[in-house]
Amino acid sequence: MNQMSGRKHSEVASYATQYSADFVERWDELIDWEKRKAGESGFFEELLRQHGVRSVIDVSTGSGFHAVQLKEAGFEVVATDGSSTMLTKARENFRQRGLEIESHYMDWLALDPTVLGKFDAVVCLGSSLCHVFEAHDRLRVLEKFRALLKPGGLLIVDQRNFFAIRAGNFKASGNYYYCGTNACVTLGHVDQHLCEFIYTFDETEQYRLKVYPLLPGKLATEVLASGFGAHESYGDFQRDYDMMTCDFVIHTARAV
Repeated sequence: MNQMSGRKHSEVASYATQYSADFVERWDELIDWEKRKAGESGFFEELLRQHGVRSVIDVSTGSGFHAVQLKEAGFEVVATDGSSTMLTKARENFRQRGLEIESHYMDWLALDPTVLGKFDAVVCLGSSLCHVFEAHDRLRVLEKFRALLKPGGLLIVDQRNFFAIRAGNFKASGNYYYCGTNACVTLGHVDQHLCEFIYTFDETEQYRLKVYPLLPGKLATEVLASGFGAHESYGDFQRDYDMMTCDFVIHTARAV
């Protein structure tokens, strides 16, 4: 969940401001870890095993959900995030579960293989890359991800389905990603340059995130332009999907 604010969008709050401490404290209510785990049904763990992955760096760990799932599934995991509030929450979650997971407060552009090492896989989940508004900045980030991978290493990055959202077909099913029952996700302003998500808890407490409405086809093109090949995509964990109905699109690619 890293962010480099778009220079053409000064109205977009800084990353630290958007993920305030009180919002982060409620983040796991939004997710509902047990329901999300059931909804994913081991998708990422199986995908990583199919590609022979042992070591993983989670570069947008957020509150640590996927780092925990992967660690408990037997993978070697390093977790990073560019939000101090999120990383603090993740470390709390690691401690509560008795897990020793190496973690770093680190912006994407600071990711350095000479410090962190190289990995079999990089995962960037939670539609985090959509915090980056400019294409050239996303390319720089993707190149940083590529540098962390061993030859042939796997990249997994997901995103909100902005193809459907920009076509007026937004939905938040609550089946896979944001499963909490005392929270809902709605839209504020949406255009080709900006998408505002509104998170409401207990029908009273409200937080907003402003992100870039990155089309899946554009992200696929950028991934391939950043030193990756063999791109594939999934809609809500399915290889065959309808672009107008899925909530999230998951991209995979191999470092070349």
